[in-house]
Amino acid sequence: MRTLILTATVLLATLSLHSQERQGGPRLTAEEIAQRNTEWMTTELKLTAEQKAPVDSINLLFAQAQLVIFQSADGDREKIRETMTALNLEKEKALAGILTESQMADYKKTATSRGRRR
Repeated sequence: MRTLILTATVLLATLSLHSQERQGGPRLTAEEIAQRNTEWMTTELKLTAEQKAPVDSINLLFAQAQLVIFQSADGDREKIRETMTALNLEKEKALAGILTESQMADYKKTATSRGRRR
């Protein structure tokens, strides 16, 4: 019985900590965001070795801009949405010079579906 209570207590504490971490825990840095985006694009879009470095640079540049937008918007969701929409269009233009037409089509398709889930 004590083991069951102890197990339940540990489980609840773990869930509580996980919930707090997701809500107010550490945020990703621009470098981490860019790295995740590049990894996703490398896997999903099958980036070549020549494409990976410039895509990573673009992802870092836009991740830095994204963080500035979030920090300067003071929680104004409409302002964030408008600015992020414009930023994403600029990112697409930058990527269009590096990705193939097929990769770009896949990027737009997948980026749209990823955005809807949020």
